[in-house]
Amino acid sequence: MTAQIGSQGPSLNEIADDDDPRIQRVYRRLRMLTLIGALTMGVGFLSVMSVIAYRLVKSSAHAAGPVARTLSIPAGAKVVSTAVDGGRIVVTTEAEGRTTIHVLDPGSLTETGRLEIAPGGPSSPPIR
Repeated sequence: MTAQIGSQGPSLNEIADDDDPRIQRVYRRLRMLTLIGALTMGVGFLSVMSVIAYRLVKSSAHAAGPVARTLSIPAGAKVVSTAVDGGRIVVTTEAEGRTTIHVLDPGSLTETGRLEIAPGGPSSPPIR
């Protein structure tokens, strides 16, 4: 806000800042933007805290106790290898020339899949 020489309006010294309607409009906008920013930050904070709480509650459900199961394999079979991935446990067994791959769920230790590989079957061309 500048005063020009020879202007008919009041000078800067005569106008109090709080009485000027333009400044009051700016203050109202500033209060509104501050309120919107604070509410946005509050909603973001609550969402982050709720996700942390959800994950804590969800992870404590699996910590109820150890699960004991027995994987039944044929007599004379031996375990060739085991592998653990984030979402499954893979156990490879071999018996009488046949290889079997067992896929287990790590939470419940139930078998979710089985693949038997037998020699001497019809072969397919290699995938290229």
